[in-house]
Amino acid sequence: MRNPYTVGRWLRGADHYGREQLIDYLIHADDPAIWVVGTRRMGKTSLLRQLEWLLTTEHEARFVPLFWDLQGSESKEDFDYELFLAVEDEAARFQAYGVDVSALYGRDAIDILRALQRGLRQQGKQLLLLIDEAEAWISLAKNDYQALARLRKAFQSGGMRTIMTSTKLLMQLNDLTRNWLTSPFLFGFSLVNLWSLEPEASASLVQQEQSKTPVSVERERIEEVLRHSHRHPYLVQTLCYRLFEEKDGVGTLRAICEEDLHADHLLSGFFEVDFKCLAPTERQILLTVARQGIIDEEELVTKIDNESLEQISMYVHGMNNLGYLQRVYGHADAQPTGAAGDDEGYAEMNRAEAMGDGQFGHWTVGNEFLRRWMLENYQDLAQTLYSDVSDYGVESLLEMGRKVELDYLQHEISELRRRLDSLLAAHNSYGKEAPPELGQEIQQLRGELERAGTQLRNLAD
Repeated sequence: MRNPYTVGRWLRGADHYGREQLIDYLIHADDPAIWVVGTRRMGKTSLLRQLEWLLTTEHEARFVPLFWDLQGSESKEDFDYELFLAVEDEAARFQAYGVDVSALYGRDAIDILRALQRGLRQQGKQLLLLIDEAEAWISLAKNDYQALARLRKAFQSGGMRTIMTSTKLLMQLNDLTRNWLTSPFLFGFSLVNLWSLEPEASASLVQQEQSKTPVSVERERIEEVLRHSHRHPYLVQTLCYRLFEEKDGVGTLRAICEEDLHADHLLSGFFEVDFKCLAPTERQILLTVARQGIIDEEELVTKIDNESLEQISMYVHGMNNLGYLQRVYGHADAQPTGAAGDDEGYAEMNRAEAMGDGQFGHWTVGNEFLRRWMLENYQDLAQTLYSDVSDYGVESLLEMGRKVELDYLQHEISELRRRLDSLLAAHNSYGKEAPPELGQEIQQLRGELERAGTQLRNLAD
């Protein structure tokens, strides 16, 4: 039996877990341009590929997707050519709507996008542009800001929907385009954070429930995996890949040992990039939290220079959304230990949070892999002073993102309530003979509603 966990490539279809509410929001939101920001390996490419897959398998879909990978592009000519190649790769998809793909060769990106929009509009469809590795816009801003300004206008014109993904490094665009006569580039995009997987989806991923060969995992082991990974999809898969073994023809996960939580050279490289994506104040916060183990916001204020409680709260909220930090149970004097087998206090404080339950009051590092990496490299990280991301850029985007996050949570709560009402009606129709699975699904939805409501109240406060 092969190891069923996938590490290192994007996933879609049955291999893609969770994100249903986010995908529904991205398809139905009113905003013409959306920026999805996430850390390395949080599933940005998989999210776009899943959107593409869903819309190409749904014949009544309003949108026709186009995946545009910007990785490696630097000049205007690079972007133009890569867009043409993206269309050429899906020639059959667009030729079905009367688009002459061969006629697009040698034309610039604006002309290509307009041609696609015209062809689709005549068939009652709209282009959904899915842009991956959007950090490449930074090079274009430096080399040809006028071309970038024209693209921005196209993205926000309303003739199509644009969803782009990147790390926080893209915030540099706000500094590079601050002197534009119009607002900076990113101010036209609604900001959506790509955070950890939902608890139920994470548990399903551990058990590979959508696979032809599910893995038999006891509840306690699932909670252990989710606690150490904080439901980060790549870390869940990495840890499960390390733990997988076959017993009597059935896949299972062995007990976690110290070596399993070590960041190898590949994971260390991802963490290094994620650390470089932080603004100076965010770095101070993460380093302080790593050194303290567990800390509340009031104590953070005393240890971070020139920041108020309101500013610290804003920063830690944003870092929590991206997985750098997580809320935990307990008190600041209850410190996690280093060994996987000896951290019972740490485990107890995080067990309910790993499954998405409970009330929280203090902060710790986002996951166990990152925590250990931070401590192992603390001295070098503390001396890394320069950052490509400014506090100004982070604060302005956090303020922008707050409204979008409120809208998203309200949309999610509305959708969860609709699903819950439908399940309750089905449950009542069975009377006393309702299947247990239906009751379990109702309880899961109620848990999701409670979590979303808590997030909404915390954000409103």
